[in-house]
Amino acid sequence: MREDLSTFAAYASHPDFGEEVVEGAIIVNRWQVRFESERVTLEFPITRVEIEMADPKTGQIGFSDPEQPGWFVSTFEEKVLSHPTLQQQAHTRHQIRELKSQGELQRRLKVVGSFLAFFVLIAILVSTFTSIMVRVLVARVPQKWENELGEKWLLELKKETTFIQDSNLMAKLDKGVAPLIAALPDKKVKYTFYLIDEPWPNAFALPGGHVVVTKGLIELADRPEELAGVVAHEIAHMTQKHVFRKVISSYGPYLLIRLFLKDDDGLLGILGEGSQMLVSQSFSQEYELEADAVGWKSLVDARIDPRGAIDILTKLAAVEGGMSGLDHALRAFNSHPATEKRIKVLEGKWKKLKDKNQFVPLDKGEP
Repeated sequence: MREDLSTFAAYASHPDFGEEVVEGAIIVNRWQVRFESERVTLEFPITRVEIEMADPKTGQIGFSDPEQPGWFVSTFEEKVLSHPTLQQQAHTRHQIRELKSQGELQRRLKVVGSFLAFFVLIAILVSTFTSIMVRVLVARVPQKWENELGEKWLLELKKETTFIQDSNLMAKLDKGVAPLIAALPDKKVKYTFYLIDEPWPNAFALPGGHVVVTKGLIELADRPEELAGVVAHEIAHMTQKHVFRKVISSYGPYLLIRLFLKDDDGLLGILGEGSQMLVSQSFSQEYELEADAVGWKSLVDARIDPRGAIDILTKLAAVEGGMSGLDHALRAFNSHPATEKRIKVLEGKWKKLKDKNQFVPLDKGEP
């Protein structure tokens, strides 16, 4: 009676060969899985042979024998698993079922992964396109509109908070911000500073150059460089149009496209409606880090020691926990999440700064 033989191209490996493999063929018969080549001959009994998926990506099937350690035979011909001998023997049939089950799972995972990758790609494209539209729309906002909206928001703020006139505090503030403002490249915007009688240390910049500073911030700062650090950050929020970008972004891609195709009157309308954001101000981590980076550059360009920004942030972090008690109006100033992370980022910028001796010390004396 003729013996049932089937041959499959295969490779054998062993630790003694290093990365080298021996090319040959697998011959499956009723008793064994046999590997033959000019250099090596191996025989794995059917009752002991172990089958595994050597490489799920390529479909490489592997055979080994526990009693012949180190030897491994593999083939890329998956049809070897359909050989009658391997299908009839319970020992090998069970292993093949496990492999096929794993293969089906891998296939399903690949399908799911492909769908997820597709949706992630779509999300990235939508996000990128949305960001571009937002920036284009913000660029269409005339300076006149910024001034008008800034005045409007300032009037609303004055209804809910107490503005004060204190020449000593203003003089202390001026020591830190005057050199900064003088070095800003955009001379079209005239900056006006306001004090509010609140103990919580913070500041806020409105469109049109209005910068509001709390009494608590000035009292918290020990050096003019610290006040300069806060103001540089808040002015960066304004120059980068973060409030406008946030208001416009809140409308979503569909409405943004409609707004993108409409005239500028619709844009002015939504920005006017966004004035409510003044009492619920909270910038994203992206905007905070961007404002830190732009503010840091402004300080360096003005030859003001930027470590003042790190120092004041460290002090703000110490009092940040108590800010949860702010009333509704003052939540406008609680807009600096993840302060510890921001401090670490700025400390990294200081370490990378090449010229650390370029800065001019500001007057530390009291007014």
